[in-house]
Amino acid sequence: MSRVRVLSYNVRYDNRHDVHDAWHERREGVTDVVRFHRPDVVAFQEVLPNQRRDLRERLSAYTLVGRGREPGDEGESCPIGVRADRWAVADHGTFWLSPTPDEPSAGWDAAHPRIATWARVRPAAGDAADDGASFLVANTHFDHVSARARVESARLLDSRVPSLAADDGADVADTEETPPVVLVGDLNCTPGSEPHAVLTDGGLRDAAAAATVRHGPRTSLTDYAGLIENRRIDHALVSPAVDVEAFGTLADRDDRGRYPSDHLPVLARLWLESIGD
Repeated sequence: MSRVRVLSYNVRYDNRHDVHDAWHERREGVTDVVRFHRPDVVAFQEVLPNQRRDLRERLSAYTLVGRGREPGDEGESCPIGVRADRWAVADHGTFWLSPTPDEPSAGWDAAHPRIATWARVRPAAGDAADDGASFLVANTHFDHVSARARVESARLLDSRVPSLAADDGADVADTEETPPVVLVGDLNCTPGSEPHAVLTDGGLRDAAAAATVRHGPRTSLTDYAGLIENRRIDHALVSPAVDVEAFGTLADRDDRGRYPSDHLPVLARLWLESIGD
């Protein structure tokens, strides 16, 4: 088995109207959180192209993959980073949360195009993790306006993610031969909502509910100065073979004494079984 730490973080897009909470004031705080907690996998949401460049520059220990949701790699992205000293990206891709998922598009009355980025992660050659588990991580950001879009996006992920995990030839129906799956992101809905239920009824488990140890606030939204209560909309969901050791909502503040984003990052400590274990 392999112990894997996965962090999901909506970092808030670079909005010039944010004034003292503009990206250039927050980016060191965002990347300090990642460098301090040193997750094996980090998944970001709301990342514009200039922010991707900043993250690559400041998080050079990570291999970062993912594209923007607009044609030409523009617009917000949901990039995934893996620690290059332990892991390698075997394959990756992005699809759109719409009826036409293989092309830039918006669907189901969504206010914006929405995407999911995925990566098949394997142990890095020559590392101590080399005999560990390979797994699929998917990262997404559901629409904030359309309730229908959130439900349909969950249904699309429920049908598409298992096939991506089993692309090595395993039978989708054979969970013992399918690599473990970790789905993270800002779902813009709380536990118990219909989109969340679609995913958990489909076989994934909410890591916060399954965790042996639970830490941190029961919300994941901030106004930079304080917490917005009872709004845990940032999630980590895992397939049945994944053992959830701990789940935390990280309330780290930056050196200004403010939260580095209008979301708190969530961190899941997981144990993943290798196929055939």
